[in-house]
Amino acid sequence: MKLAYATMGLLTSGLLAMAGCDAKESSTPALHTVSGSVDATVPSEAQTAVIIWEVSSGSPDYVYKFGEGAVTGGRFSIVLPSDPPAEAINSYGLGVGLVAVLVPGVALPDGKIAAGIAAADVLAGVSPDRSVIWRAETFDFGGATPPADFWPLGFPPGLSCGACTPRPDGGSFDGFAPAACDGIQVTSFGTADVCNWT
Repeated sequence: MKLAYATMGLLTSGLLAMAGCDAKESSTPALHTVSGSVDATVPSEAQTAVIIWEVSSGSPDYVYKFGEGAVTGGRFSIVLPSDPPAEAINSYGLGVGLVAVLVPGVALPDGKIAAGIAAADVLAGVSPDRSVIWRAETFDFGGATPPADFWPLGFPPGLSCGACTPRPDGGSFDGFAPAACDGIQVTSFGTADVCNWT
């Protein structure tokens, strides 16, 4: 399902839900910068950029805010001081973070976003086709081996960024391929067709 009013399938009802998970360690550099432009369709008064991590490996799915920066002169920059917390990572060792700009006047603390908050009430803009990716040194599928086309295998351990890649076989879910963490474009949340990876 493509999103216009949901965060990559996790907000399909317009709500942000809650749950818990663990993650594997990696060796990310102390600082990691994500930057880009904010489209004119996003209100100019919106001044806060954030990263919203989507966790779907448990039940219920939930989202977690980790990472915040400023929007100035139509551009944003977010500096991540460390790897995402364990709660922001799917249990098998993958994190996918949506780059977003908050509605003017809205503030979100780091942590799980409370159930009952409508995405459209807090997100003014999102990047529809680029996300922040975190992966563990090794994936944990309970002894099972991931398929050869498991897209996270194309990413290095730690933090990086990815560009949305529609599944070539026409399957239900998109994937990501490695991409630069600068030049990311944020567009209006209400019209964004966000990468459907889960």
